[in-house]
Amino acid sequence: MKTLQDFLDALGKRESGGNYKAFNKYGYAGKYQMGEAALIDAGYYKKQGKYNNDWTGTFTGRDNVYSIQDFLNNPKAQENAQISYKKRQWLYLKAVGADKFLGKFINGYMITQSGLLAGAHLKGAGGVIEYLKSNGRANSKDAFGTSVESYMKNFGGYDVSSICI
Repeated sequence: MKTLQDFLDALGKRESGGNYKAFNKYGYAGKYQMGEAALIDAGYYKKQGKYNNDWTGTFTGRDNVYSIQDFLNNPKAQENAQISYKKRQWLYLKAVGADKFLGKFINGYMITQSGLLAGAHLKGAGGVIEYLKSNGRANSKDAFGTSVESYMKNFGGYDVSSICI
């Protein structure tokens, strides 16, 4: 069985090539390409107003992260942030009813916990539930053209049960 660590390693490789110092043109940061909203959910950042990844908010100091540069230079903080974020994403997925689709097949592949989490990483719980309720017809994409379905399919089958509680 593929483990949670395998899932995180694969996701980090897909997002940034595993580069903790990665920072893309849309302001997403680190190995997992986390934005402001993700770091707020993970407890590392606070901001009033629009989340646009300009990093003008305030870092909370969690794991000694007080700036975006601190975050990029702290692999342990990025790993901790991703775990916290995935736990929050699972709550969002359950709140919209995505967990009710576990074990069902859409477009030839089975819906799994890790697939749901990966889809939410790309387009949020809203993008995932829209995809699920449409039986795969509403397949939103990120700014680089990557689809929810591709993440849900490619990251399915990992044991992320310690996150999905």
